[in-house]
Amino acid sequence: MTDHYARLASAVERLTPQYVSLLQDLVRVSTTRGHERTAQARVERQMREIGLAVETFDVDASRLHDLPSFNRTAADYRDRPNVAGRRRGAGGGRSLVLNAHIDTVPVEAPEVWSRDPLGAEIVDGRLYGRGACDDKAGVVECLLVAHAIADAGLTLAGDLNVVSVIEDETSGNGTLATVDRGYTGEGVVIVDGTWPERFIVSHMGQVTFRVRIRGVAGHASSEGPNPVDLVGPVVIALRQMVAARNAACHTPWGELTAPFFINVGHITGGVFPGSVPAECVVEGQYGFAPPDTVEQAQRAIRDALSSHGDRVSVVFEGLSTEPYIGDPENGLVQLLRDTVSRRQGAAIRESIIRGHCDLRHYAEHGSIAGCLYGPGGGRNVHGADEYFQLAHLPLVATNLACVTVDWCGVA
Repeated sequence: MTDHYARLASAVERLTPQYVSLLQDLVRVSTTRGHERTAQARVERQMREIGLAVETFDVDASRLHDLPSFNRTAADYRDRPNVAGRRRGAGGGRSLVLNAHIDTVPVEAPEVWSRDPLGAEIVDGRLYGRGACDDKAGVVECLLVAHAIADAGLTLAGDLNVVSVIEDETSGNGTLATVDRGYTGEGVVIVDGTWPERFIVSHMGQVTFRVRIRGVAGHASSEGPNPVDLVGPVVIALRQMVAARNAACHTPWGELTAPFFINVGHITGGVFPGSVPAECVVEGQYGFAPPDTVEQAQRAIRDALSSHGDRVSVVFEGLSTEPYIGDPENGLVQLLRDTVSRRQGAAIRESIIRGHCDLRHYAEHGSIAGCLYGPGGGRNVHGADEYFQLAHLPLVATNLACVTVDWCGVA
């Protein structure tokens, strides 16, 4: 295999400038929820250019709604495609999925960015922009791996599926739709969330919530009640609930002895300064560790707010996922460990995250081995001045290409 590795490394080196340009193209297009189509069209075109058999399709909520891992949302999925490319193997090898997500979180307060959030400016080896690191670099690396294998003149024995999905940030329904459509494998690498010497196989549970606080609309001089007055007590009650769960947590989550968290990410209320609002809405996300379940997490939130009576109600819509614990010694991780050791002289280590990912969908539908790996270093994900460390693009892509040929086999 030594010759194969050398050919792959050479192919990645030749192709890297093209894929840096592709990453800039993708970062310059906003792909917040509902606006993924333009960037996905660019991904589709690239897949076709490198010889993949390509299919684009929207998430069919009516088809998925009975699946246990489907997250019910109010989202309209029309004209928001997933893009899937497949290269059939010659036979006799194992199949592999390379997955990355095209969607990004919105840009908040662009005026605090030092560079245009959609500018894809490169400064000192860093490519700046929303989604540069999370996770458009991952999409680009998946494509680069498929291209490099072909450019190196290697024919895989097993099938290779490359998918660029929507809704990783909000529901996971994009990946679920590709799995339901048959883009699965005996192994999966989700190229998201790690540096070159890290991998992820487990995540905590998450639920999103929307708390409605009712008031009585009227003139500013009226008695109210004003729902804004309850925002503070509601947030305090939720934080007290989390503190109690952490105090009762006797099993650390990785190195974290207090893994449970609550984030209030969006508050709305009122239409005019001279009027008492009719309602105020507090939206957020609750992260919880095993052995807690989604049902227990939702109950804990309801119980925490029950003292406010019928003025406060809570609904759960969007992201809702049980904790997932994978095998840190599975076959793909072993190949990554060998590859990183051979190519970088480094040891790859497990990263224990408090966030969530789409790995659960593949585990639920029969993938034998899986992990998150790549796209590489960066900073300020979901924040101002997000950037991706460009030196890691060829490094991670070559590692992934070597793992792909080891996993799938070469005909």
